[in-house]
Amino acid sequence: MKVWGFSALRRHGIFGALLSAAALAGCAHGSIVAEDRRDDGDSAETLQVKGDLLWERSIGAKTGSTPSFYADTPGRRTFGILGVMAMAVEGNRLVRDYGLEDPAVTLSEELIASLAIQNRMRTSSRTDADVMLEVKTINWDFRPYRNDPDDLFVVYSARVNLVDRRDGQVIASGKCRAGRERTGDSATLQELLADNANRLRQELREAAHECAQRIKGETLAAFLNNANAVAQQSIGGPRRQ
Repeated sequence: MKVWGFSALRRHGIFGALLSAAALAGCAHGSIVAEDRRDDGDSAETLQVKGDLLWERSIGAKTGSTPSFYADTPGRRTFGILGVMAMAVEGNRLVRDYGLEDPAVTLSEELIASLAIQNRMRTSSRTDADVMLEVKTINWDFRPYRNDPDDLFVVYSARVNLVDRRDGQVIASGKCRAGRERTGDSATLQELLADNANRLRQELREAAHECAQRIKGETLAAFLNNANAVAQQSIGGPRRQ
């Protein structure tokens, strides 16, 4: 992992990226690890989150290595796994040729800014920050809508963990998926790549913003609303792997 400075892209395995993307749900979902247990008679354990857990602490960000970008077209789909490999080869060529940036950069910046402002936190690029926001792109690609080669849209998905570095506790964790498939989002390949891929860059930025809104509205809601939130979790919550 790297802190804020985002270096050259490193390719991941094709199968792992596809399996991760396929398993991802269509909207943000996550868990919040709480500090206080509330006994309300329910059979499930209900925990209380303290919304001021981040108050006036320092925060930094890390991103995982960037997976392959997939240039998905109907023509390549007809060749099975060889077509998938061709998608990755072509997608990574587009990343190199046009200098496309992993949307995790935009997603990290937006989430850090919101958390810092709402909780009076100090942003930090040092690895000794009190709290670390970990953002990992799971999948980024463009694909045809209804198998139409002239109707391509961008898809982006990511995983976010908020880690208390004092004890390694994951205090919030969630995933999001943004699909730029609403009216006006799709484009031809020529339109996506025109003017140094300006349209493709725009769609990737907007997908990252959509993903950030979902993460802020659900996974990080307790830390952005200045109010306690209730979450269903096992005591102690997950640990960073």
